[in-house]
Amino acid sequence: MSYEQKGKNKTDLQQMNRSLVLKTIQGQQRISRVEISKLTGLNQATVTNIVGDLIEWGIVEEVGLSTGKNGRRSIMLGLAVEKYAIIGIWLTRRHFIVGLFDIYGECRQQDCFSIGLNSPINELVDQMVFQIKKKAKLCKDQCILGVTLALPGPYIKKEGQIALLTARQGWQNVNISQKLSEKTGLRVIAEHDVKAAAVAEWFYTQHYDDSASLLCIMPGQGVGAGVIDNGRLLTGSMGFAGEIGHMSIRYDGPRCECGNYGCLEGYCSTLAIQKRVKELAEEYPETMCTEECGITEILEAYSKGDPLAGLVIDDAARYLGYGIANIANLYNPEKIIIGDELSKAGERFLNIVKESAKERILPKVYDNMNIVFSSLPDSVLSGACLLLIEEMVKTPDSFRRAAADK
Repeated sequence: MSYEQKGKNKTDLQQMNRSLVLKTIQGQQRISRVEISKLTGLNQATVTNIVGDLIEWGIVEEVGLSTGKNGRRSIMLGLAVEKYAIIGIWLTRRHFIVGLFDIYGECRQQDCFSIGLNSPINELVDQMVFQIKKKAKLCKDQCILGVTLALPGPYIKKEGQIALLTARQGWQNVNISQKLSEKTGLRVIAEHDVKAAAVAEWFYTQHYDDSASLLCIMPGQGVGAGVIDNGRLLTGSMGFAGEIGHMSIRYDGPRCECGNYGCLEGYCSTLAIQKRVKELAEEYPETMCTEECGITEILEAYSKGDPLAGLVIDDAARYLGYGIANIANLYNPEKIIIGDELSKAGERFLNIVKESAKERILPKVYDNMNIVFSSLPDSVLSGACLLLIEEMVKTPDSFRRAAADK
C-alpha cells in the first residue's frame, strides 16, 4: 500500500504518512516500528518520528514486548484504547441498540430498547438522546469521538434520510443524525446498517487483501446488501447502492409500499416470515408456532423439525437464493456473507440458499464464490464505528482536537 506523492506538498505528505502509519497500527492491533516500516515502505527514521508524534498526542501507546525468531525483542505498539470511546446506535423497525465501543470497533457494553408500534420519530429521537447521554456518563474519563448511527433502508446518505421504511410510517424524510447531533453536541455519522456490516465483515476477514470482493446480505426485518469491491464500499451517487430488498423477484407478486411488485423483502425478511406463519398457523394444528410467534421462536421450531416453520423458512431460503443470484450476477463477489437474524437458521437453511442460487448462476461463477453465515457477533455496530475511526485515521490530528474539546 502506498500513496501517490506527485503534486503533494510537504504538509500533505506528512499527513498521508501519519495516516498510513496509524491505519497500519489499527489493522494489526499489535505491531513494532520495524514491522510498520516493512508494511508501509516508509523508512525506519520516518516511522520512528511519526510514532513519536502519535504517542505524544495520546493516540498510540507502547503495549509490551515481543521476541522475534532471532531472539531480538521489539517494543509493540497499539492504539490508546482506554483513552477514547465511541457510542454506537443501531435503529431497526422494532428496537434500537445502544453500545459503547473502543477505537478498534470492539463492543464494551450495550443495551437493547423496544420501540412502540406507533412511536413518533421525535419521541424516538428523544429516547436515543437519553440513552446516548447515559452511555456518555459511563465513560466520563474518556474522550467520546462521536456517535455512529446505523439505519434501516432504503437510506439516502446524501440527504441523511430514510427514503422508505415498510411497516413504519413517519420515519422517512427526517435527518435523524442531525437531530441527535443538535441535542447531544456530539459528532454523529450515519450509514445504512448493512453497509456498516459489510465494512466490519471486510475489516475482520478480508482487509489483508485490497483486491477482495465481498457481498454482505442481511435478511432481517428488511433485506439489504453491502458491497465491498477492491477494498472500497460501494455507495452509489446518493448512498443508495445495494438496496436489494426492493428488487422485484416476482413480476406478479403483491404490491409493496415502495410501489414495486414482488419485492424480495416480502418473501424472506423476518417480518414476512412471521406474517406467513400467522396466516398458515390454523392449517397446522401440530405446529409449535403460534400466530404471535416472533422470529426467535420460529427459528427454534425450525431447528426442531416443525412442519410449519420448515415450510416457511425453507421458502424464505429459496427466495433469498434468488436474490443472491441476481446480485451475484451483477457484482460477481468472491464471498457472500449472510448476517442478521436469519444467520442463525442453521445449515439446512444455508444449503437451500446455496442450491437456489446455484441454479441461477453460471457454474464457473458459482464455483468461485463462497456463501457463508457471518461469524461476527456485532457486525452492524462494529462496522459503523469502524467508519468513524476510518474518517479520523485519515487525519490523525483529529484525535488530538477531539481530546482538547473534551
